[in-house]
Amino acid sequence: MHEHRHGNPDKLEAGLPYLLKHNREHVEDIRRWIHRAQEAGRWKIADDLQKVLNLSEQISKHLENSVGKLESGLEKRRARGTEEL
Repeated sequence: MHEHRHGNPDKLEAGLPYLLKHNREHVEDIRRWIHRAQEAGRWKIADDLQKVLNLSEQISKHLENSVGKLESGLEKRRARGTEEL
């Protein structure tokens, strides 16, 4: 018989917002490094870092979507009176 597990929702509910916050901190760090590279006249490095920044911002958007879905699901479960995923 197949056992269906939902995992630990508490870890997911704590972990995803943490990942989002952490990634946003990286985005700010990358912006500072771009500025430093530009000040040093290291344009190719600044361009590479800009690409990293763009990807990191996309990651933040995906994490925001996931957190939103998680929060929406949590609200629906609370309205139904169940914490099951």
